[in-house]
Amino acid sequence: MKKSAIAVAVAAVLAAPVALADVSISGQLQTQVVSYGGDIGGAAGNGLYVTDGGVMGNANGGNWGALNVVATEDLGDGMKALAKYSFNIQTGTGIGTREAYVGLAGGFGAVLGGKLNHPYKTATIGWDPFVSTFMQARGNGGMALGLHGSEIDNALAYAGAFGGVKVVAAVVVDEANDATSTWDTVGNHAMAFSVNAPIGPIELALAYIDLSEMGNGPDNASAFKVGAKWNAGDFTVAGQVESLDDAFGDGNVMYLTGSYKMGNNTISASFGSTDKEIDGGSDDTTYIALGVSHAMSKNTSAFLGYRSTDAGTGLDETAFGAGLRVKF
Repeated sequence: MKKSAIAVAVAAVLAAPVALADVSISGQLQTQVVSYGGDIGGAAGNGLYVTDGGVMGNANGGNWGALNVVATEDLGDGMKALAKYSFNIQTGTGIGTREAYVGLAGGFGAVLGGKLNHPYKTATIGWDPFVSTFMQARGNGGMALGLHGSEIDNALAYAGAFGGVKVVAAVVVDEANDATSTWDTVGNHAMAFSVNAPIGPIELALAYIDLSEMGNGPDNASAFKVGAKWNAGDFTVAGQVESLDDAFGDGNVMYLTGSYKMGNNTISASFGSTDKEIDGGSDDTTYIALGVSHAMSKNTSAFLGYRSTDAGTGLDETAFGAGLRVKF
């Protein structure tokens, strides 16, 4: 199964020790058949696409497919060594890299270094029941795409669990050359953190990221979000609000989703709104998604649904389709 850097790290803190080095290989693949319409439509206009993922204007953006190699070794005294390499795989389009890191875990938590999923992303991305499908919130008006759809290079991260509260912090080492000199370095390191805390049936989340002046980039490139997820039996409701600083558009992104499980079937609906300051249009971008998924087994599921994104730029996109996911 797919695991984020945070999930692997926290699991390593809580897992029982193993006697020898352990290597596991896992993966997941997805194929969708989607009909795109509207002013944008998929990657090159309206029509039928065979895809993995889907964000506005890109039928394969924010995809799901991955192949993961994870290694752990018991070092004694309650400490473990960790290593992970994760391929980004799209059915029909190619292979890239998701995460690649090594680290140590023990009673203190876990420390990782390499290419990682950052805590702003992982704090709530899993709350979206449509994540990595053509119906997902990120990139379609419900969640900020750049902050929820990529990994970070040159990163160091810490993850720990304290009485059920998960805390993750990361820093990206930036030693790019200063714009005024080929000998000086910027040294403005990006930072991010998240806290996920359970309170009865409710999980609260907050996250922050600051990319200001990274690689001679813009000032005031920061974002903050708060969210809550409520679960009661077969019902799940979650939502978050993001506040983005100047470099990201200086506005807010709001997201709300709800799901109801009936046996092997789950019905979900999501709504999102992105301020016009962020999308550059004359009105806010509005996102709506409706879908149903069916668990055919523990590792195989099928889904069917519809998404509409009405962008503030005067453009819109609709998508209707079905897909199949297989984990191995």
